Amino acid sequence: MIKQSNIHHVGIRVICGVLPWFLAPPLVIAACTAPDALSARLKTSPSSESYAAVGNWYADHKQFDCAAKAFASAFQLKPSSAGQDEPAVTPLNQAKELDLSDIRPDLILAMTMDRMKKIAAAETEWRAALAIDPDSGAALDGLSQDLIGQKDYAGVIGLLDRPGTTRVLTSSQSLNLGMAYAGTGQLDSAIAVLRGGLNSDPDSLPIADELSMMLMLHGREEEAFAVFKLALDRHPADQATQILYLRALVSSHAGEATEYAHKLLAAYPNQWEVLYLNAVLESQEADFLTGRRHLELSIAINPSYFQSQAELGSILAKLDDLPGAKQHLESAISLGDPDPEVQYDVAKVLQRLGDTTAAQEKLLVYQQLKNARAEKVQAAGKAEEGDQAMGAGNAAQAASLYREALASDPDEPLLLYKLSKALDKIKDIGGEKKALEQAIQLNPDLAEAQNQMGYLAAHEGELAQAEGYFQAAVRASPSYEGAWINLAATLASDGKWNEAKAAMSHALEIDPDNADARRLSRAIASASPDP
Repeated sequence: MIKQSNIHHVGIRVICGVLPWFLAPPLVIAACTAPDALSARLKTSPSSESYAAVGNWYADHKQFDCAAKAFASAFQLKPSSAGQDEPAVTPLNQAKELDLSDIRPDLILAMTMDRMKKIAAAETEWRAALAIDPDSGAALDGLSQDLIGQKDYAGVIGLLDRPGTTRVLTSSQSLNLGMAYAGTGQLDSAIAVLRGGLNSDPDSLPIADELSMMLMLHGREEEAFAVFKLALDRHPADQATQILYLRALVSSHAGEATEYAHKLLAAYPNQWEVLYLNAVLESQEADFLTGRRHLELSIAINPSYFQSQAELGSILAKLDDLPGAKQHLESAISLGDPDPEVQYDVAKVLQRLGDTTAAQEKLLVYQQLKNARAEKVQAAGKAEEGDQAMGAGNAAQAASLYREALASDPDEPLLLYKLSKALDKIKDIGGEKKALEQAIQLNPDLAEAQNQMGYLAAHEGELAQAEGYFQAAVRASPSYEGAWINLAATLASDGKWNEAKAAMSHALEIDPDNADARRLSRAIASASPDP
């Protein structure tokens, strides 16, 4: 029953989601009758406070369906107000007990808990809703969003990527699944999911922006520009997408970057990022005085952006303002600028100022950072070749390529995990364990690596070790259904029946229809000496 790590990716059909009733515009509660005074208040002042008052009255009179609708309208009218949340919790919990098959109280409670920043409680309610309707778009949207917020990428993939099902993804789910794949280094899968989501919902700016960035990271600039243009054709006034597009143009040295930058500067003369990107182009064109002016305005608005500080330092050095150049370049470094060239620019300024000792120290840091960056670039190239070899079924070649990548970037846990998967395919168990142990040492929250180590330990009869690894996996990724099942099987094998049942309960909360989980649950119940 214990399963290895195995994240599947299949083609996903995506349709544009329909707003669930509790996210629709404020409702007129025609089928519900409140006292005249409250009805009059609602008619003359349809505010969030009025809907909340009506909701409380319905709840007090056990009309939970009407209460749920009223609270939903209150939340929709004033989504940033936490003051309306607390009164809704008790009547909605009562509504759950009144009709266990009604999904609506769970959905609104989950939304309420999210608004109150009680994420664990929200997850419980989302899962309760999914136990009633495993295909609830609202619950899948909400839970996947909470998991993304916690960077539980394996949990999102396990929740949304279900091979063999007919479930379709909403736009929100497509975005979250794409982000989860990107978060686990699976850029090809991220691009495929996001492109599918955008094909189904061409109006989705979040998907278009995320897809464009993924394509840029993948070196597919022309495809990224095409996506940006599609998004801007549909939403020509969206500032965030316009600025993302400008940044992509500038970073790729596209010919139309300058014209587009001037267009945005005319539209948004006080937007710090537009000012910065114009200055970058002006510096490239040797228009240092204009670039300096734009950067000073940008930094006055947002002084914490290290790239603006570094760019201004570089321009001031070209204008022979060496103290100013030193100040802004060092500000960039103190703000966390990782670019080796900033260290080099500081070294040149210090040398011109006559501080040769400090200049030599900066040059040494520059060389170290540059070497490390070159090694990471080389490693990324080899890792991509390894991914292609794995996709083609050549695990031995993939293992060799991953090892070459690790020679350049030995401290990357995802690379070590990828190597372990390749070694597993060619039955090099010793090498696989070593790679997994190194990955876990670098990142103890790499749930897939923890789960695989548990699998190997269990097959060697080391139940205590296996339990520890599976526990670590579910701590790192509480939605990792496979790890919960593996943990339950290990606990049962060790005679820890109550703990095994609790683990199975978690697994079934995640997916009540999982056939493996149901079979194991029945087996544990049958074998347990306790009823």
